[in-house]
Amino acid sequence: MRKFFFLSSEISYALIFALILSFWKLDILSFIVIGVAIFFILWAFRRSFIPYRDTLKNDGEIFLSPTHGEVKSVRMNVTTLEDRLPHHEVRLSISSIAEKGLYMPTTGEVSYLRANKGVKIPRDSDGLAFYRPIDEVSHTDLTLTSKNQVKTLLRFIDCKYGKRPTIWLKSGDRGRGAACFGYYPFGGTLIIYLPIHSDILVFEGEKVVPGQTVIAAFKDS
Repeated sequence: MRKFFFLSSEISYALIFALILSFWKLDILSFIVIGVAIFFILWAFRRSFIPYRDTLKNDGEIFLSPTHGEVKSVRMNVTTLEDRLPHHEVRLSISSIAEKGLYMPTTGEVSYLRANKGVKIPRDSDGLAFYRPIDEVSHTDLTLTSKNQVKTLLRFIDCKYGKRPTIWLKSGDRGRGAACFGYYPFGGTLIIYLPIHSDILVFEGEKVVPGQTVIAAFKDS
């Protein structure tokens, strides 16, 4: 069952058993109500099958989308308040109906993982809402170091109508490109900070697919 849903196997089987039991024990109206509720729960925590795409190229690396979503903004040569170093930035909106899991954008190692409580920001907010002092915002930071020692920051900003992402990896864990490393219940916003020596290959309004859409190509630094 874990191949199909992010819920534990016990919960998935229990929901299916409850649906079968309600069919035999309850009237048709109650069965429909329970069936719709169970379907919504399973659908909200469904997994997506992501084909593997090699993230290494002869002349560098490529950075794949880690989630289903839409590119809301692309900003070049910006700085974060934390390190004051220039980066390229891609902001993705992950809707509650498109969330099907989080997948490694490149083969690498988690070098930093930290969650912070604060204000939740709706995914459809004005762009300026996401750039308030980061300590005031409910978010999770995940830093990846690729096989070529390229560091990228994935900043998950929690939506007012969602929950904090569930990430199975910890600092020091490694994974290959397109491997599932968690899920983001009911979606949110993901801001990706990419090194300055990278070419951004997506545009605003583009729909992205994990394991397939190339967000950026890293050039030799």
